[in-house]
Formats: sequence, C-alpha cells, structure tokens
Amino acid sequence: MNSHALDFAIHYAEPIEKDKMENFDARQLQSLCNDVEHYILCTQQYEKRVAWLPDYMKWVNRYLAHQVLDKLDVTLLEGESLRLLGVGSGEGAVEYQLLSHILTKHPSIHNTVVEPSQTQVDMYKDLIKAKAAELDGVKYDWHLQTLGEYQHHSEMSWDKTKFHFISALYCLYYEPDLDGALAYLYSRLEPGGILLVGMETENCDMIKIEKQFQFAQDEVNPLFCTEHVCTFFKKHNIPYVICNQPDDQRDFDITDCFDDTSDEGSLVLDFLSNVLHFRQSVPPAVLKEFRDYLKSLVTVRDGKVFLFYDSAYILGIKNKVPAVSNASCL
Repeated sequence: MNSHALDFAIHYAEPIEKDKMENFDARQLQSLCNDVEHYILCTQQYEKRVAWLPDYMKWVNRYLAHQVLDKLDVTLLEGESLRLLGVGSGEGAVEYQLLSHILTKHPSIHNTVVEPSQTQVDMYKDLIKAKAAELDGVKYDWHLQTLGEYQHHSEMSWDKTKFHFISALYCLYYEPDLDGALAYLYSRLEPGGILLVGMETENCDMIKIEKQFQFAQDEVNPLFCTEHVCTFFKKHNIPYVICNQPDDQRDFDITDCFDDTSDEGSLVLDFLSNVLHFRQSVPPAVLKEFRDYLKSLVTVRDGKVFLFYDSAYILGIKNKVPAVSNASCL
C-alpha cells in the first residue's frame, strides 16, 4: 500500500470488537441476489462510478462482436433467421451492441431473452424502442425467468430449439451448478454455434473480496469466475477463445463506502460484499474488518479510493464436426 493509502487506512482505523467478531454467524446474512430490485440499485451505483464504460461499450461493438461473427460457422436456409438466446440479458446494453453488429451479416434475427427481473426487461424494451432503426430485423421472445426456470419449462414443453448464438453475461455465478448450466447451454447450440460467457476474472478485486470473506455463499450462492468456465471447456474438449477487456483503466470509486452517512456508499458495500443491507446486518467489528481488507486492495488518487475491476468474455465453440475426446459428450 502506498503512503497515501496508508494514511487513509490510519485515518479510518477503529478499535476491533473481538467479542462481537467471535459471536457473529455469517450464515445469517442474506445474499444480494435474494432481492433482485435491490441488486439492480447496487449495480446502477457501480455503473455510475465506471468512467471507462463508454470506451468499454465501443470495445464490445468493434472487437467482441467481431470475434463472435468471426467464430460463427452458420449457413442459414432461405428465409431462416439467426437464432439467439440471451441469458441474464439485463437492460440489454451489451446485447444491443452485439446485435447491432451481427445484423450487418445476418439481417434477420430471432432473439429469445431470459431475464428474471421485470424492471430490467422494461429497461431493455425501452432501449429497443430508442434504437428501433438500428435493430430493425430483430424479433424478440421474452421469458421472465431464471435460467433454471427456463430450462424446466423447455423440458416440460418439449422445446428443443437450437440456437446459433447463446450469451450468458454476468449471470452464471448465480447458478448453484455452473457445470450443469454450461452443459445445458452448450447442448442448446447448433453445430457451428457460439456460447459466450461473461464473468469476472480471478484478478478482479471483487473476486478477491468474495474469496476472502465468502459472505452468503452456500450451495445456492457459490463463488465462480472465468477460471471455472475455462476449466469446464477444457474438461469437455470444447474449443474456446478468451477475450479480455481493454487494458485501459478499469477501476471504480468506492470512497463513500467508508462514510456511514452515505446511502450510495451503503449500496456499493452491498455490491462488494454480495450481502443484502450489509452495513446494517453485520456488527461494527465485521464492518471494520471488511473495510480494512478493502483498504489493502485500493489505489488512492486525488483523495479518492479505487478498486480494480476485471472481467473477460469466453467464447465456447461448437464445431460442426465434433472433436474426438474421452470426455463425456454434451
């Protein structure tokens, strides 16, 4: 930690209440994903602090979407639409960038959207209206469901639709069985199709925080990162490509996380800890320990405190001719 960060840590130092630490049961904490609408508020607070977001969206459009098109090996029949499945599409910001680029090669797209939050679906639909001219040729099929619910509904209705492109962006870490979710999505791909997974890397400070504390992590809320996705693809002999975010600055401001009077800071604490109402749910000693760990990670610039964020997109490729492997077939 540099000298400024050290001064910062000393300034905020508080006595540790060991008795409260010893009596605290972390299992009583609720995961942030238990309240989807509150999760959205926390995510919006994070996005407000990301100065590089516009450049990142340009990268998605110019680089990531190009990689998807380059790897897709699809021959459509006359009048056939390219079939897309978006899992955890959220408000559609990244998906819109991908769609607008894919349309340059495939002018007819049928996009199935699986998203459990009505609020985010409404935001996505508003985006579609605002970008109607750019998304001409895209038809939508909406499923207000989790991936598990969508899978169950598909199996019960014998829906065996195959997709040319499936995206699962920053949502699979909410699946209790990541391997099972990846296997299911891969099984829904057409030969020549692409499965795109977006997730934080092991270098991301948020992953380091979750590994350190493991708040609200159980069989329903495990900890996953890109490393686990790559391991799955390797195990099943699935070709894949890793697309890392640009090397530009990827930090975000968490200064008000240390201000007990800040409602916005409280939301960011929830986002970082993955705990619903974290500041109000833990004793002062646990809050101090958590903040102290944040201080060990931060960079301090111009009196503000920043954490490092890093994620990657992994493209799993379903070859038209299956690769020979001893691994189980998907």
